[in-house]
Amino acid sequence: MEEALERFRKAYGQGWEKKLMRLMEEEVRRKRAKKKLSIFLAKVSGRAKMSEEEVFQRLEGRP
Repeated sequence: MEEALERFRKAYGQGWEKKLMRLMEEEVRRKRAKKKLSIFLAKVSGRAKMSEEEVFQRLEGRP
């Protein structure tokens, strides 16, 4: 882990800490959104008697 941080620091130079924090915050947002979507799909698929894939296709507008 320390080696990875050192490489990141060297690659981004000054301001690397802010860049790292932004990347970590984005990763947290992505994981939260993925979890919310998973819960939503499970609820909808149960009510609609459809698979999660079928619900996702409908949301995307595919037949």
